[in-house]
Amino acid sequence: MIVVGDIASPDPKCSADLLRFFREYQELFAPDSLVCNLEGMLCDDILPNTNTPVLFNHSSVLSALIAANTKVAALANNHTLDLPEYFDNTLNLLSNAGIAWCGAGRTQSEAEQAIGYIDRGVEVVVFNFCWDFLLYHQRNPTQGVYVGEINNLSLIQQVKRLRESKPDTRILVYLHWSIDLETLPYPMYRKLSMELIDVGANVVIGTHSHCTQGGEKYKDGYIVYGLGNFFLPHNTFANGKLTFPDFSRLEMAFQWDPVTKNGFCHWFKYCNEDGRHSLLLQESAPFEESKLLEAHSPYSQSLDEYVIYFKKHRRKRFLMPIYKEPRAVWRNAILTQLLKTRGRIARSLAKLKVIKWQT
Repeated sequence: MIVVGDIASPDPKCSADLLRFFREYQELFAPDSLVCNLEGMLCDDILPNTNTPVLFNHSSVLSALIAANTKVAALANNHTLDLPEYFDNTLNLLSNAGIAWCGAGRTQSEAEQAIGYIDRGVEVVVFNFCWDFLLYHQRNPTQGVYVGEINNLSLIQQVKRLRESKPDTRILVYLHWSIDLETLPYPMYRKLSMELIDVGANVVIGTHSHCTQGGEKYKDGYIVYGLGNFFLPHNTFANGKLTFPDFSRLEMAFQWDPVTKNGFCHWFKYCNEDGRHSLLLQESAPFEESKLLEAHSPYSQSLDEYVIYFKKHRRKRFLMPIYKEPRAVWRNAILTQLLKTRGRIARSLAKLKVIKWQT
């Protein structure tokens, strides 16, 4: 299977660019199964211009997803609730295209339900959840649509129970977390990812930061803290104002063989020139040999030492708390409330055009 990051294709032209990419690299994608983060509902209506980053996908994106042999679309992200009125339509279109989904639902239980599919004769189960902070400007549920939220302790127990009941199943934990444009994972994420592998997960993957955060091999499992964007075209959302810095143009597609359990990294660079959106291959290498992965993964320190490293080298500092322990439930809840207040202030400033929009 190949796991990629965020996909938001707002019109047929962008979808054609994405389809062109998958056809160009069909030897890589077509033989494998794809898991992606669908960043927004499927919506073909002409939306009014908006000064806020409402993300969605035109249904033409399905042709590209089908060409890439997409098996699972993850919906646990902060843009599923941008257009909840299109939720049922999205599920119907995905189902008609033969694409399963997880991470959202009409009930909380449905939103938290993992999804399984068969890859090379092996069952793969995908867990998909979103960090509750990322829903700070929305109500969960909205219009009867729930997004699954990360509960560290509950997630650990879910994975553990599945591993005990199905020892041969492959488990992918796919999480929408982190802060926009932060290049380092929280110390808490390293600990949580390792605990998940300890109890039975094979692969832990993170999205949302819109930039790569590297990864590491832990025991027999693989961790990628941030894949970066996959196909989120610059200057197409929020009246064309939504864009990302140059360092966010590098992104990874993580390939994992459920039979051999070997990991592989494919690095691409996003380009938008001459009115086209494209992804150019930069490196393909086994996980353990990837030079680009090594360059973006300063994780040689112990977990305690990494806290010190993170404090010194993180990008986002102003009123940004540091999450250290996945089991510090009350401390993390307090930090998240403070962070939500900061987020609401930042959103107000963006509306006033004092700062740039992020997602």
